Amino acid sequence: MKLSIPVEVGEAISRLEAEGFETWLVGGVRDLCLGRTPHDWDLTTAARPEDIKRVFGDLSQNLSGERFGTVGIHLNAVPMDITTFRREGGYSDHRHPGKVVFTTNLFEDLKRRDFTVNAMVYHPERGLKDFFCGKRDLKKRLIRAIGDADTRFHQDAVRILRALRFSAVLGFDIEEKTAAALHRCKDLLLAIAPERILPEFTRMLCGRNVRYVLTEFSDVIGVIIPEILPAVGFSQHSPFHQYDVWQHTVHALAYADSDPIVRLSLLFHDISKPGCLTMDATGRGHFYAHPRKSSVMAREIMERMKFPTKTVDTVTRLVALHDSHPASRGDIKILLGEVGEKLFPTLIRVMEADTLAHSRWSVKKRLAHVRELEATARDILTSGECYDLKGLAIDGRDLEAAGVRGARIGELLQLALQRVVHGQWENKRENLLAELAKNNW
Repeated sequence: MKLSIPVEVGEAISRLEAEGFETWLVGGVRDLCLGRTPHDWDLTTAARPEDIKRVFGDLSQNLSGERFGTVGIHLNAVPMDITTFRREGGYSDHRHPGKVVFTTNLFEDLKRRDFTVNAMVYHPERGLKDFFCGKRDLKKRLIRAIGDADTRFHQDAVRILRALRFSAVLGFDIEEKTAAALHRCKDLLLAIAPERILPEFTRMLCGRNVRYVLTEFSDVIGVIIPEILPAVGFSQHSPFHQYDVWQHTVHALAYADSDPIVRLSLLFHDISKPGCLTMDATGRGHFYAHPRKSSVMAREIMERMKFPTKTVDTVTRLVALHDSHPASRGDIKILLGEVGEKLFPTLIRVMEADTLAHSRWSVKKRLAHVRELEATARDILTSGECYDLKGLAIDGRDLEAAGVRGARIGELLQLALQRVVHGQWENKRENLLAELAKNNW
């Protein structure tokens, strides 16, 4: 089997083998077999770290992983990690091996790895070597643990999330025994630092197979975010919804594009609903104030998970506004001012995905409303109409000059904005100051 690899990767293999060290490409083989462009090029070799450093002594090297046998290099701007064949043992923290023993045996190195599709190796002259039937699992579109799945996950609990991430991103199912082990071992995730969870979780959430993962492994996700568990199976008691709260969330996510901001907003947009349910006399459910409450919960969860502050602020704003139903042009201007011009198209994408996950009979009408909202907002922006304080013909300095002080300045500016956006006052400096003077400034 011939795979297309960069010249630089072939050169690195040749350099090591010229010194007598068996060397194979391991990181990138899976993607090459799938016809995808690899993000990483990783080599595994019989060479010890000191040998790798010597062979590539003419290049800059990253030695941060040297104690685990890894030396990073850049060859003609192509980054590679080169790691010595090794055995591992004693995973007391469910993350790092207590000891690493270097070996010259390729099989010993590969059998310690996580999944069959990640344990295939390739050599430009000797072709593909596949001890664990990874190529078969690629054809079957399966994620399967190497050997005993429970052992793999107890060794490194991050592999639990890696399984979900590979399934979501590649569009693969998870093999039955591996899936059962995921459920059994899920609580091991409690031992993993948020900083290690975050990148795997985010990539999983943006995968094309996210509906399968969130449906089949909601209990696993619930270890990281226990706040989702009340939503699983929670009926909405509403003709506008064909799914329970969790399945509505899952379907909305699946309808959305892979932008992490959009998907995170949809993950959290209804998270407070189980705690907000009230029933009317007809038996219909209502979830008053759930956008605001969901926004508060989303902030608490994302801060706990160590998301960047900007991401937290953006997502919580979108969650708070996702169920907005402005009834007039003036209300749309207010919404524009709250979300901001740059973020407004993202809010529309969140609303669209949310709408598509409603009952079939209600989607057409609700989607038409979202389209009308989008078109009106675009017209407001194109025509340059005032929709926020920056667009007002007056500012705080004008009011200070008129003798207004303290918090009253902000109150009057907000009053002026409300009157302008609803067409009650003309947005001209002299006119606004005259109108405000009537309001006992």
